[in-house]
Amino acid sequence: MRFALASLVGLGVLSVACGDDTSSVDDGPASTSAADDPTTTGMSSGVGTTSGGSTTSGPASTDSGMVDSDSSDEGSSSTTSNPACGNDSVEDDEVCDGADLGGRTCMDEGFGGGTLGCLEDCSGFDITSCANCGDSVIGDGEVCDMSDLGGRTCMDEGFDSGMLGCQDDCQGVETQNCGICGNVIVDGAEVCDDIVLLGQTCLTQGFDSGDLGCAFDCLTYDETGCGMCGNGVIDGAEFCDNALLNGETCLTQGFDSGTLACNGACDAYDAEGCGTCGNDVIDGDEACDNFEVGAETCQTQGYDNGDLACDMSCGAFDLSSCGICPNGVIDGNESCDGMDLGGADCVSLGAGGGTLACDPSCSYDFTGCDFMPQQFDVSLPNVSSTQNTYFRGHGYDADGDGVLLDFEVYLGLAAPCDLDFYVYEAPAFGGPYTLLERTTVTSGPGTDYYPALLPAPVPITNGMYYVTGAAWNCSATYYWDNSGAFAGHDSGVGIYLGSHWDNGYPGASDMYVPPNTGGGGTAYVYRFHYAGM
Repeated sequence: MRFALASLVGLGVLSVACGDDTSSVDDGPASTSAADDPTTTGMSSGVGTTSGGSTTSGPASTDSGMVDSDSSDEGSSSTTSNPACGNDSVEDDEVCDGADLGGRTCMDEGFGGGTLGCLEDCSGFDITSCANCGDSVIGDGEVCDMSDLGGRTCMDEGFDSGMLGCQDDCQGVETQNCGICGNVIVDGAEVCDDIVLLGQTCLTQGFDSGDLGCAFDCLTYDETGCGMCGNGVIDGAEFCDNALLNGETCLTQGFDSGTLACNGACDAYDAEGCGTCGNDVIDGDEACDNFEVGAETCQTQGYDNGDLACDMSCGAFDLSSCGICPNGVIDGNESCDGMDLGGADCVSLGAGGGTLACDPSCSYDFTGCDFMPQQFDVSLPNVSSTQNTYFRGHGYDADGDGVLLDFEVYLGLAAPCDLDFYVYEAPAFGGPYTLLERTTVTSGPGTDYYPALLPAPVPITNGMYYVTGAAWNCSATYYWDNSGAFAGHDSGVGIYLGSHWDNGYPGASDMYVPPNTGGGGTAYVYRFHYAGM
């Protein structure tokens, strides 16, 4: 303040001097400066006083010891000042100032990118907006950083599924692992897409059958078309499952009866329990089929003779050919029963006359007729063989008229067996053959002669050819003579010409004819009951 006041006083003195019209100007020599005047004090700085009393001005002294120390803060006229932080200009010891960063960037500070700033006190750089791509933190200038996607997903990018990624430079998201369901390309998080299943099937998914599909979102497989056999549900490619048959029965499958089932793989029906009536096989719910009655006989059904048959429906036995002897009624395979001779008499049976009767076995008693039946044995049991499904018989050339009352075959039976007996007639050897009589008799066990039990005498006509024989579908031992001794032998029916045989007998049938013939050297063991006229 002192310096400023002195300046103002000097200016005032100067002003007064300039305004004094009466003062004369010293035109003499130049005044001497205070520095040259030994009597001049510090108060006269900037003001010079000459000896003539006139005042002169000069430059103010800066080294006067009389100046107050505070005057440098308030009255200094110097143009130099301290640096100011915030003026966007780096000065003195400032590291940076506002926008003035000295050309440095975040990368100069070791970062991968971002915006470098300056601290408020200009003492250093502000790196809070710098970023390092790859540190999993989204920094300034980054769209994403590794797993840090800013909450974005594939769906935000217009996809249906998948895992969004970040580009290596953090400047954009990566959608290569995103997927669109329905484009027939397995992408994103998809396991399949439309028909593209990448080799997967119902079987690889643990099922037994069916067609695997793809779910509507392509993220899982559609297993509704797959099936598991045995789970009690018809699924996959199954026709059935356990007891579930999809409404099918034996009847819808073309059979007549029985219980339909499902096979073990559920891919087909099991018709083993179904039956077709008339195929000569007991199947389905059948009790019998045609002549096939299983192990049943008239005897097992409570009768004592006859041939058990099957009714038309195959659901029950036909007992009409079964009989009980004696009950006074001809039934079963009886020739007669008590007084019931069925209208026959001695003459009708080929005798010249006499009285016909019925014996206790319900067969004709010819003792009262004009002729007596004769017994003819054919062959001797010197060779044997045990076989199944065989037919063995003989062919005869009739050399006179008569009646075949019955015939017997010699067999060894280990168990009861149904024997089928046949009588054929033909104009000559080779046929054609006409079946005259067929019977089925349950015989055995034991080794013996077993009769055909012909229901009535069979007329034999001179000059015709006849074949008689027996067949079986059980294990039986049959006997024969192979010496040739019985070739041309008279059996009552006629002269023995040769054998008729079959090693694959199909079963009882009115259409059956033994297919094979042999010479007269082999003769099977038979016995005939014949009455000639």
